[in-house]
Amino acid sequence: MMKYLCILPLLSVLVAALPLNLEAEDDVIVGDDDGTGRVTAITLVWDPNSEPDIAGYNVYYGRVSGDYIRVVSVVKPMAIIKIRGNGTAYFAATAYNTEGLESDLSDEVHWP
Repeated sequence: MMKYLCILPLLSVLVAALPLNLEAEDDVIVGDDDGTGRVTAITLVWDPNSEPDIAGYNVYYGRVSGDYIRVVSVVKPMAIIKIRGNGTAYFAATAYNTEGLESDLSDEVHWP
């Protein structure tokens, strides 16, 4: 019997952005060739997956819609992503279970 994960809904997403004066380790650099652009912390919050064996979530992000060049794994339905420079950042998430099965990507959200 195959087990499938439900697609993670990002319908209740809170996207908050705060400018920071620090270096970002997992940043998306766009438009700042020397890497000195302002770093902004983006907070993503979503409803948790309802399946009992969820081990965590992967948040994919990048500067092009549907083309995610970075991923961060979290265990709670919240992630803080630091990005550098101007331009739109796009985000989508998946859930994964204790067996390592990963859901399809959620709907995409963006900032700003």
